[in-house]
Amino acid sequence: MRNVDEINELLRPLAPVEPGQPDSHASGAGARALLASIAAQEPGIAPMGLGRTRRYAPRRPRRLVLGLAAAAVLATGIVVGPSLLEDGRGVAVSYANSAVEIHREGDQYVARIKDPFADHDKYTEAFHAVGLNVNLRPVPVSPGGVGKTLGMIIADNGSSRPDPEAKPDPSGPRFNGVALSMETAPKGCQPGEDSHCLMVMRIPAGFTGNVDVRLGRQAKPGEEYANFDSAMAPGEMFDGVRLRNGRPVDDILAEARKRNLTAVFSLIRTDKKTGNMSSFDPLPADRVGPGWIVWNAWQVKAGVIRLLVTPEHLPENPFYNGSAPPPAS
Repeated sequence: MRNVDEINELLRPLAPVEPGQPDSHASGAGARALLASIAAQEPGIAPMGLGRTRRYAPRRPRRLVLGLAAAAVLATGIVVGPSLLEDGRGVAVSYANSAVEIHREGDQYVARIKDPFADHDKYTEAFHAVGLNVNLRPVPVSPGGVGKTLGMIIADNGSSRPDPEAKPDPSGPRFNGVALSMETAPKGCQPGEDSHCLMVMRIPAGFTGNVDVRLGRQAKPGEEYANFDSAMAPGEMFDGVRLRNGRPVDDILAEARKRNLTAVFSLIRTDKKTGNMSSFDPLPADRVGPGWIVWNAWQVKAGVIRLLVTPEHLPENPFYNGSAPPPAS
């Protein structure tokens, strides 16, 4: 095999472009000159140096093509990118970059997220590389929400419809019996905090639709939670607190202190005709009276709970009358 110096000498007459020079880019004047010289070359003739030509035998044009490809690499530089393995038919079965690695395992593609804080484009790039239209966006959540799906939108194209089920599968929807699921490995660990802890997503290999997923990841210190409305769910900040009928602010503040939580407030505004909520406005704590009513609680970030209040007792809880999703209680 010829060494790099020999190859450079063979290629030098082909391209009046010096690598690294201002005109060496693919869109530069040098590159355009190279293209013009290639187009003008008589078929079957390859330059051997100044003033000399050599006529190739019928088998030789392939060397000219390879030489031109090498010239393009020398002119544009060498890029070392993510790893990609195929199954011999042009179908990718494995892909890895700095954020995620994906492998075909039986009838599933298994994505193991190595960096839960990476830009979501890294994950989308990897899924697209193996032929999956998955847009995965990790979002900061409370410890109880890590590895859980906050939302999934599946757009089928007629051939990827979830299997009909008598009851929802907690692992996720199934396609031809194969689950589209999310989990942490080892189970219950905290990605981004515990060493060797990964978020794992499994997608049926035959899935041909589009899916957008928000997947909970460990929040950074001071980062606000995307699962703010899960404060009263099991394992969360206000686990066990019930606000279905509203409760006085003083009672709920006492509950917050027992849990070492700082309370902030938002004022609920309702439409007088319908009773539906119209807005939430931040409210300074010194403007909230002890007899005000708390109707819901949202977790803001580590150690902070938001209480949604009104100065009077409403006829019904506005979070249960259809104007907003009910609390996770």
